[in-house]
Amino acid sequence: NCLPILTPTMLGNMMVMNMSQTTARLATAPLDLIRIRMQLSAPTASSGIGGTASSVEYPLRSSFSLWSQLKEIVQKEGSIFALFRGNLAATYLWAGYAMVQFAVYGRLQQIITAAIIPENATTSSKDGKNEIHNLGQRKTVVAFLSGAVAGTCATLITYPFDLCRTAFAARGLADTIPAATPKATRPHLQRPPTSIAGFAADIYRNQGVRGFYAGGLPAVLQIVPYMGLNFSIYEYLTRQDHNKTVSVSGYAGSIAGATSKIVVYPMDTVKKRLQAQAVFGTSTLHSSASHPHVGMVDCARAIYKREGVASFYRGIVPAVLKNMIGTGLSFAIFRATKNVLEGRTEAGEGELS
Repeated sequence: NCLPILTPTMLGNMMVMNMSQTTARLATAPLDLIRIRMQLSAPTASSGIGGTASSVEYPLRSSFSLWSQLKEIVQKEGSIFALFRGNLAATYLWAGYAMVQFAVYGRLQQIITAAIIPENATTSSKDGKNEIHNLGQRKTVVAFLSGAVAGTCATLITYPFDLCRTAFAARGLADTIPAATPKATRPHLQRPPTSIAGFAADIYRNQGVRGFYAGGLPAVLQIVPYMGLNFSIYEYLTRQDHNKTVSVSGYAGSIAGATSKIVVYPMDTVKKRLQAQAVFGTSTLHSSASHPHVGMVDCARAIYKREGVASFYRGIVPAVLKNMIGTGLSFAIFRATKNVLEGRTEAGEGELS
């Protein structure tokens, strides 16, 4: 039988996650702004090959005092609204991302389980089928596979909003962006965009559809382990919570979000640098790169040689805090809303997946 493209269960998941992700996104927007600006801040002096962060100075305060950084941004840019630059694009990004991700995730769990464990499967299956059957019974493995595929689908569909978010979040720093390097072959923005529509028009006019996916390769490569770990850790931590409590969902989501973010963070830094290069012509926002990065590997090599290993983790503190708060809120709101909806649909289709 053909599987339906969109079921009431999937629509329920999409509605619930839209609500939860939008709330979580708004609550953590200032932390995300600081994270992006730290990732795009370049050292004012070269640290040499394999240099350390202690041997260079960064334009953006490198103190771990997040409160000091928040105050500095508000003071320099004149308004508390500066902490929410690009939040509209981010809301579109995460609302759309969450809707696709969780709708696909729930459906994939059913498909993978049904494919690996058919109804007539028995423990006496031959020719290796027993091992596959046992694999399908491991909820953590199924969660990892489902989360990885769902995350990849959501990333590809919503990626242009990610690029837009980076361009807007860098607005305060972008005022001091130098002219594009002589080797640059495409026109780039020398000032930050003022609207999503204007930004989209500029990117399409200068670089075509391909320009909306600058940094897409590291984005996809990082999302597989990120979402796979996120869902599998969450599934593991909540396995014994038969009552499906909101507190356990929030705790498990926080741990899952922080752990998965730390694992893939260097790849996220490379992605942000490539995004900045596509928009502004330079991968860092206070000095021109000596040459445009030709891809993910070249960008990673350049960061290591000029700034050291520590630069791959610039902004890790606000990033982990943002992910712990955001993912915890997201899963908690998701569970709370689902509990309410499931109580109202017991006579209908049953639980949302």
